[in-house]
Amino acid sequence: MPYERVSAEAEDVLKQIIDHEHDSKYWEERFEGLSNKDDIILRGCFKELQDNGLIKAQWADNFPYLIAVLKDGYMYEKHLEEESSPFEKKLQELLKRSENIKAPINAASIDVNIDDYNQPAEEWMNDVKIFKDKFLKTHPLEKRMESLLFHRPLGAYKELIACLKSISKDEDFINEMRGNKTLSVPAYKAKSLPEYDVFISHANKDKLDIVEDLYKSLDHLGVNIFYDKEEIEWGDNWKDRIIQGTEKSEFAIIVISNNFFGREWTEIELKNFLNRQNRSGQKIILPILHKITVEQLGEKYPAVADIQTISSEKYSCDQIALLFAKQFIKRLKSI
Repeated sequence: MPYERVSAEAEDVLKQIIDHEHDSKYWEERFEGLSNKDDIILRGCFKELQDNGLIKAQWADNFPYLIAVLKDGYMYEKHLEEESSPFEKKLQELLKRSENIKAPINAASIDVNIDDYNQPAEEWMNDVKIFKDKFLKTHPLEKRMESLLFHRPLGAYKELIACLKSISKDEDFINEMRGNKTLSVPAYKAKSLPEYDVFISHANKDKLDIVEDLYKSLDHLGVNIFYDKEEIEWGDNWKDRIIQGTEKSEFAIIVISNNFFGREWTEIELKNFLNRQNRSGQKIILPILHKITVEQLGEKYPAVADIQTISSEKYSCDQIALLFAKQFIKRLKSI
């Protein structure tokens, strides 16, 4: 389903969520003592991120005590980089460079080589001049920036940064520079990942025992799952749909039990995933042993015996889903 870019305020909140995802006290402290206006704005940002499928949050005592960043949340910045206009890319590059440049000083303030000290800021301002002339002719701040760049008073560097930050929040102008281009999930997925994040391969007899709960735990994290019960519809050729699912999934969680052994279609699925993994050399198969031992696995499927497994006796379905999320995030970061 297509979605539009979230507001600049919500983007900033998403960055804070990712930066502080292991700090359990961060959001409690952020919400503490906020004015009514700021509290409403911050809550609105959380709602915007959740409505756009970037996070899931659970609230208690007027702050989000549990925040799960979903797949599209982790990929949001990369998505923007791929879809951004040349204007946005250059604007962000200038702002990022400014973080590592010291403000210019005058000769009387410090005993150093002033030219060497000031040169990075001067070069940066020259690049801002090129950027302004190319992109900002119609922006309200263009004349102010032109005056700063022409006269270059001592405070010009900091004022130019403030101008660029204001422009980065000017959504109307940004949309105009994009040509009103919106960001869509299908176009993004076509560039990066297969249609499904994971295929759950299992014996039908294990559905009630483990697979249904595992599906719900993965779905709660926003994972895109090929699960036969949900994906195969009335009138479909179920054999074709399963083969398509094995070909269009990034990973395969294989729930291997005594019920799995010797079943025609579970073994076809396993064979297809083994062939894909061997061809690509990339991790695809994530085996779960359900009420069987590693020795039993090795006896039945020697080709799987060298792949690290986990046991359903040691991990709950929620824990397995989180383990999968870690694997998936590693894959996303390597793209």
